[in-house]
Amino acid sequence: MTMKYRLSIPAVVPLMVGALLMQASPAWAQVQSPDQQKCVNSLNKAGAKVSATQGKENAACVKNAGKGTETDATACLTADSKSKVQTASDKVATTFDKSCQTLPDFGPTAAAVVSTAAKDETLGLATDLFGADVTGAMVLATTDSDAAKCQASMIKAAQKLSDLILKDFGSCKSSGFKAGTLDQAAELAACIDTVSADVQGKIAQTSAKIGSTLEKTCEGLDIDTTLPGFCTGYTRQADCIAARARCRACSALAVMDGLGNVCDRFDDNMPGNASCGVPMVIGEHVAIPNSVEPAETPGTPGVVVANSKLLAHLGGGADLNRSDYVRFRLSGPDVAPDAIVILVPGFGAGVNIFRIMAEDILPKILADKGLRLEMWAFSRRDDQLEDREGAILATDKADAAIAQDWYYGAELGLALHPDLVAGPNRRAVFYNSSSDIPFLANFTPQVFSLDLDVVVDAALAVTPNVFLGGHSAGTGFTARYAATDLNTSGAGPTVPAYAKLRGLILLEGGGGSTAASAPLSADSIDRIIAKADGGLFGAVRDNAARCVDGSTPCTIANEAANCVGQVPPKCTLPTTAYTSIAGLQPQIYAAGEVGAIQGITDPESGQLILQVDQGSPGNNAIAQVPGLSVLAPPLIPPATVHGLFGIFLDDDGFGASLSAALATSLGSSGPVVNGLATWRDINDGVTLTSAVPNNGPMPTSLPAGIWGKEVEVTRMDRHSFGFAAGGENSSDWYFAGSGLSTTSVSGLCAAGTCSVGKVGGCATNAECSQSINLDSSALSATRPDIANLTQAGNIDIPVISFGGSNGLTPVGASFLAFGQSIGACTAPSCDGTARVVDTALPNPAFPTYGNVEGGYEVYISEGYAHVDVTTAEDTLENQIPERMADFIERNLVP
Repeated sequence: MTMKYRLSIPAVVPLMVGALLMQASPAWAQVQSPDQQKCVNSLNKAGAKVSATQGKENAACVKNAGKGTETDATACLTADSKSKVQTASDKVATTFDKSCQTLPDFGPTAAAVVSTAAKDETLGLATDLFGADVTGAMVLATTDSDAAKCQASMIKAAQKLSDLILKDFGSCKSSGFKAGTLDQAAELAACIDTVSADVQGKIAQTSAKIGSTLEKTCEGLDIDTTLPGFCTGYTRQADCIAARARCRACSALAVMDGLGNVCDRFDDNMPGNASCGVPMVIGEHVAIPNSVEPAETPGTPGVVVANSKLLAHLGGGADLNRSDYVRFRLSGPDVAPDAIVILVPGFGAGVNIFRIMAEDILPKILADKGLRLEMWAFSRRDDQLEDREGAILATDKADAAIAQDWYYGAELGLALHPDLVAGPNRRAVFYNSSSDIPFLANFTPQVFSLDLDVVVDAALAVTPNVFLGGHSAGTGFTARYAATDLNTSGAGPTVPAYAKLRGLILLEGGGGSTAASAPLSADSIDRIIAKADGGLFGAVRDNAARCVDGSTPCTIANEAANCVGQVPPKCTLPTTAYTSIAGLQPQIYAAGEVGAIQGITDPESGQLILQVDQGSPGNNAIAQVPGLSVLAPPLIPPATVHGLFGIFLDDDGFGASLSAALATSLGSSGPVVNGLATWRDINDGVTLTSAVPNNGPMPTSLPAGIWGKEVEVTRMDRHSFGFAAGGENSSDWYFAGSGLSTTSVSGLCAAGTCSVGKVGGCATNAECSQSINLDSSALSATRPDIANLTQAGNIDIPVISFGGSNGLTPVGASFLAFGQSIGACTAPSCDGTARVVDTALPNPAFPTYGNVEGGYEVYISEGYAHVDVTTAEDTLENQIPERMADFIERNLVP
């Protein structure tokens, strides 16, 4: 199946010039035969013709709209009334059939990809100038002849620049083949640098023509009104328009020729600023001090920081009492959005897990619906404990050696890197799971809900249209927030959190449930109180069971005697301060950052730096750092950066076998080249329907597992770079599992005792293990400060849910419990239909939901793995961006 892109959005990866670009060559590239060269040259020439033909159509539509002979310019752009664009596209197909009997190893390899990319990016240039509603932007000459002339002249001038770039790229490629210097994909990509160098000055002259046209034909006009597209608000609009033309041309070539990440610098000569997209998306880290002050936490009044690691990392004035998020927004002027979606990462995940989704959906909803959307990725307060200063420096310099020294230089016996000496002058701190940061025991579910509420209020100060969602375990944070009464005083009226929101979005996670196997016992409530009031903090700090005072040793068996006089007299069992995916240590999360930084310049040629000996045999990070032992041979062979990421993170790979939370559909292993395992993804021809496992038919009964034909939908370059992009990462080193366990108790039967009134063991499993789900009424009656989940049954806002058949929510029933726990939808988009219409029809695995009318939508994407719902490319096969955009649009208020 040919992949058809709605939007062609280059991965946001800084690209170094010249020699660095050459280093990025796929290790399996080879010299092309004359027939292969002919195919590459012919297809590019035919693709450039499609772009030029569509450009002429664009210009004609705008000109005729000004004359009044075209009433719907938006429709005109794609109408192709004289079939000229179709004829040019057919020529691409004919050229492919005639000249590409022997497919090249790099460059264009599919006719449909070439013609679609050329057409789509040229259409995108029109919307860059005039916005999504081109018809609405058009000015009649009879109304304002100068404005009509300006519009017609500017689109023609911008297209001329785009045409020139495609022509120059073709010339560079043809010359390279003739000279025998172009025999690798990286050298083909390097033609972008050659074009950018503009030795003959033609691009500079054509770019200047955009400026002179603007000055000459648009003088005296309100440019933002006349050209109400992407460049609205820019003080130098001509430069912005030229950059958009450069970006569109480069993006077309990047897709046509499979060039990878070559356009971020090409449009404005600024690598790493994420400026070449459709339009681009940027991320800004925001921190808001808050009044949520858990006990024993740095920043809480009376707490003195004494731990030497904390002092080295954060200093004596450390204050963790704040709400952080990354604001993903469209670049350019800081325009107030029509809506904000706040998203919470899942277990072990960081904010960049939403980066690709933001890069794809924000431009899409602007182009398709004329709506400005922002996505705010919530950063849990434990993320502040990740000591990443040196890694951020390494990312800025695209130098993995700095990052390796920052994280592992001591174990490798390295002298401190000069850039680290000039910067933080130290190496990273890693915290143990007990005495270093025991205050994580007080980062309870309610603390996170109150932290999240600060971000919700910040969003409400910008727009009334605020949505909340999460991925995986992030759906649990989402559901708990919505079910919380924010008035935790125990007196006065309720303040339901869901009432602040327009809707909820669940991504590969069921949210939660009010159902319980048995009512919460009085004993369980006492144990929860004991944990919250100090028992859990002491048990984590000392890695031993403690009474509620946090100091007195105890066991479940002797708690009546050892905890006597304490209220409640219960013993809390020890646990670790933080919880990691499959027990992986923080050092291995950091390793993902080192690899991502190396991948900026060397994704698929050299060996992963963590496997490379430093000075003496065997002195490499994986061999010397205990926390990295899971990456050691024979489990992980010698590999390139992308080779290791694929082996570890692919849904059929080693890491995913440890935990489905890591599983991503990244492609398949490539050939072993120079002893290194490589990787191939959808950029390399591994398609949506490549040879991948088929997990069987759609299930009809419960319990139900994974099913369907697996697909490959996530680009390796975009996903891997997220582990270090923009100063953020895709992981959560210190997921506060201890504090999140505050509202649950377990293991009492195994200890030989049980709930009050029972002797010799628990009567049921429910009495042995109990927890508060989305209903804390029994506890809230006396201790709403611990948990105040009393509003789940009243949640009346719309919900949309997405699962993957190869993920953790593979069937519709995965979202049943939450739908049965919340109230009826009362939003204007709902009509009174029940959230859950029938649990048995068409079958228990796929019950009937109320859909849009009932405010409960569930969509399962066949073949998608757990992470794919946030990282899959926005192709025609990906239903998530479009359905999410529709959900947001219909639930807006003015």
